[in-house]
Amino acid sequence: MKQFNEDFKIKLYQNISDIENNSLVEIVAIVRQQSDHYKDIGLMIASILTGIAYTIMILLPFDINPYLIYVITIALFFFAFFVTMSIPSILRIFIPKKRINKSVEIMARAIFQKGGIRFTEERIGVLFFVSYLEKKVFIIADRGAQMAVPQEEWDEIQSQFNACFNDLLVAENILKTLSNTKDIFNKYIPPVENDINELPDNLEVNI
Repeated sequence: MKQFNEDFKIKLYQNISDIENNSLVEIVAIVRQQSDHYKDIGLMIASILTGIAYTIMILLPFDINPYLIYVITIALFFFAFFVTMSIPSILRIFIPKKRINKSVEIMARAIFQKGGIRFTEERIGVLFFVSYLEKKVFIIADRGAQMAVPQEEWDEIQSQFNACFNDLLVAENILKTLSNTKDIFNKYIPPVENDINELPDNLEVNI
């Protein structure tokens, strides 16, 4: 998440402003470290590793002090849990794909609702929700925007965002891909005179 610093935010809001100045669309882009805590996954991994270690110690051909076995087992459990929860790349390996997709969608839809993105007059609010741990970008377009832009264009936008995680320059890729949507929105949701910015470019939603 170090890539998503203040400099990134400044460029992101400039990007959004540029898109909205050339289109009627209302853009909200929010980046989160993750969509779920996944503590149950961490506990499961820690339990499995602890069980394996305990079994090995019990089956060793020489005696080990029972107190030492107890201490090692407890220490290993907390160590495994801490490491799993602290290193996203390890945690992500053990999260089922279906769980990842569901968690990201639930968070994105909650932000869309709580952030009032669905309350624009022309129903042209669009949320780009980036969930870093899950390597997902979930797009929600309100009815007006969804109907104005052809489905094949939405599919292409989604495909480009999916590719943002193919290398280490995730933040840069996100900014570039978002900027690429300007011409699409300009074409299908052109600007009008005296357009009012209904959603703040730096919208923050606490969930």
